[in-house]
Amino acid sequence: MGNLGQYISTLRTKNNLSVRQLAALAHISHTEICRLEHGERKNPSIFVLKAIAEALGENLDNILKAAGYLDADISGHAVSHLCVNVDGLTEKEIEEVLDFIEFLKDKRRRLSGINVIDSSINT
Repeated sequence: MGNLGQYISTLRTKNNLSVRQLAALAHISHTEICRLEHGERKNPSIFVLKAIAEALGENLDNILKAAGYLDADISGHAVSHLCVNVDGLTEKEIEEVLDFIEFLKDKRRRLSGINVIDSSINT
């Protein structure tokens, strides 16, 4: 997630926006924007990232990728579906969904490792 702050800063600058202007457009505090841009804010919620994406006119997928929430192998349709379905959830519930996604990704990585080991044993 190290490049999220740089990504947001670059987009903000490209759009000729100050930190305070972006914060006002996204309806979040300017200190939140500063923390994100300086890498001080870890694991921002999807709501915050969605608000920033909309304020910057940026595709949410790109911001989620920069934040490390989205792999290149996940389609934009799946992300859009996920974002629509999180409406009404609390931030804590969304964090639980994101934790579960990380669990599934870790499980896939572990299974891929087992498959690589199995194929090398069988050859």
